Amino acid sequence: MRALTVPGDLIPRLLSGPPQIPLSRLGDSDLCRQAGRPLELVGSDGQFVGYAISDPENGVLRLYSLDSDDRPDDRLLAQRLREAFLLRRQLGLISENSVVDSAFRLVNGDGDRLSGFILEVYGEFVVQYALAKGLQDWGRRLAQALASVAGEFGLKNRDGSAWPRGVLQKLRAKGSARPGKPTQSVVYGESPPESYLVLENGVPFEVHPLAGLNVGLFTDMREHRWRLDRFTDGARVLNLFAYTGALSVASVLGGASRVTSVDLSSGVLKWAKANFGHAGLDPEGHAFVTSDVGQFLKREVQSGGQYDFVIMDPPTYSAARAASWSLKKDLASLVERVLAILADRGVFWLAVNRHQMSHSELDREILTASERAGRRLHLIESGGLPPDAPRDFTDRDADYLKVRIFRV
Repeated sequence: MRALTVPGDLIPRLLSGPPQIPLSRLGDSDLCRQAGRPLELVGSDGQFVGYAISDPENGVLRLYSLDSDDRPDDRLLAQRLREAFLLRRQLGLISENSVVDSAFRLVNGDGDRLSGFILEVYGEFVVQYALAKGLQDWGRRLAQALASVAGEFGLKNRDGSAWPRGVLQKLRAKGSARPGKPTQSVVYGESPPESYLVLENGVPFEVHPLAGLNVGLFTDMREHRWRLDRFTDGARVLNLFAYTGALSVASVLGGASRVTSVDLSSGVLKWAKANFGHAGLDPEGHAFVTSDVGQFLKREVQSGGQYDFVIMDPPTYSAARAASWSLKKDLASLVERVLAILADRGVFWLAVNRHQMSHSELDREILTASERAGRRLHLIESGGLPPDAPRDFTDRDADYLKVRIFRV
């Protein structure tokens, strides 16, 4: 542990502001350039301010504690995990001495005071995302602490063995959201299989934990999926950027008469069909269209296609040669086309996952699209991250998920 003196004008921000401190505010320090180094932060007179871990890859110090007794060590990691478990128990996602076979988020970075880490539970296995190379060793220690704390809660696998069966760490470094297999390794227990089923709201979904950064089921969309039934009963549903079809499955279970799932990847649509089968649904009564979403919408506008409920959950960008895509550049034009094929009094459900797009910026894009389309929108609901993805209230960038539901 080394001491780092912080400027006096930065101390109030440390005490009450976002838990990530820009390294640019700390001057040129060799200590800050040592990835993963724990640091004791002190004022100019040597008084204790807090403990942090250096993350030069992301240009920040990650604040871990303002208590001089809470040094960043294995004991502190275990305590943070106990707090995370207690919240998920309160939410009904786990119970003591129970079997874990569902999917949810166990740790959400700064919101659980474990800056730089996201832990997703997928049944018997945990996928741990480390947000910088310099945090990988801390992630191994976190995985060991996870197994210990899970034992305190008596959590089990289906065969009665201690949960989790294994923890897979994936490096989600800066700029690594592009397609491709990330750096990953087993940091506790066994390696997960290539694919297996987990439950969400009692419905089985197939996950592929070893395939890439995304395993096929986004836990932060769980509560939104199971509220679609307010709009889907008897509806003609269009699911754009359908991915593995979780929203399509929820729509059919919510009573949709027909669901059309559109994605550029035939592979994920095959996966989506498999998810229909896992849920006991017949995919033959629904459509799975391999297409660029923009081109699909253009054809639907030209042919006079009509839908009662349109779901759009686009990626931030796509590097596919056949259909390059950027949320910042293309969102308004896609929304305009969606509004052109919505029936009167139809419902448009939009989700945007982008840290850098504020709520006001998103709403301006939607307003621009509605004006171009000549359709008046009535906002039914705004939503965001679920309670198992808590955020530090001072960190506005952490509020990345933005959901809007409109009646047209």
